[in-house]
Amino acid sequence: MKRFLIEALLLFAVCGAATAQFDGAVGTAGCKAIQYNDSRIVDWATNCTVYRGYYDIANNRTLASFGSDTVGIGPATASNTMEAVSLGDSGVAVLTFATPIANGQGPDFAVYENGWGDGFLELAFVEVSSDGQRYVRFPAISNTPTASQVGSFVSNMDPTLINNLAGKYRIGWGTPFDLEELADSTGIDINNITHVRLVDCIGTINPQYCTYDANGNIVNDPYPTAFNTGGFDLTGVAVINQRAQSISMAEMADVKVYPNPCRDFVQLSGMPVGEEYRIYDLSGKSVVIGICPSNSFCISTQDLQKGVYVLKIGRVAKKLVKK
Repeated sequence: MKRFLIEALLLFAVCGAATAQFDGAVGTAGCKAIQYNDSRIVDWATNCTVYRGYYDIANNRTLASFGSDTVGIGPATASNTMEAVSLGDSGVAVLTFATPIANGQGPDFAVYENGWGDGFLELAFVEVSSDGQRYVRFPAISNTPTASQVGSFVSNMDPTLINNLAGKYRIGWGTPFDLEELADSTGIDINNITHVRLVDCIGTINPQYCTYDANGNIVNDPYPTAFNTGGFDLTGVAVINQRAQSISMAEMADVKVYPNPCRDFVQLSGMPVGEEYRIYDLSGKSVVIGICPSNSFCISTQDLQKGVYVLKIGRVAKKLVKK
């Protein structure tokens, strides 16, 4: 009897793991996807470096080449699938942020891909670091059957079999990640995440080249994608919860920015010494970065194009216009 119970429990565990259900596609009940214009989003990645992977890791050693690293900076695209940077098989993208991500209520950040449908899902593992050296991976789950290969243009993957893998939803909708899941991890500070690293899931079921989820399952996604847009296609990483900054709203009220509009320079006064400041263009790209050397100092704006910018210190921002 005891042996029967043990075998029954083992069978339940195996079957349960094979049929675990997670939230589904955008528009279905309980979907956790975060739209690119969600009011919870407070910031976007301000730097992106991509290390390209291959067209086809098994047969073609040409590197993916579509898009530029800067596509990963600033807000994700809503509908243009060509506004992406392709990682290729086994490619990696490393993103950093003006203000570190912190563990807060609910999801803390979201990753966006350019999927053109609810069933064509090119996936990536997601890892985080608080020093750019030690990374911890979210426990990814892929219960997509592996009896046959998901084809290059197959669009019938089931998102309810996938969890903690970027690329689960169609374009304009981000996959959320909650740092609370990594609370027991060593080597990172979940209230001071400075780096997010995305690692392309190669997708093949060939054991020589495949990648595995946290349960040891092969991750099966569209393969091969043997062209320059192959692999995971990044469109942005949004921040929902940020680390609290030392500067207060009252301190920021004393900051003066003049002349504004400006031409060749802008004078800043009332600045908190030692704090980082950044100027962003309207695409979310960081164009000026520095540390306040004193309470009052000048920044050259000669190299900036005419237009509207945002001066940001901590979570507080002021508009800056270049004439």
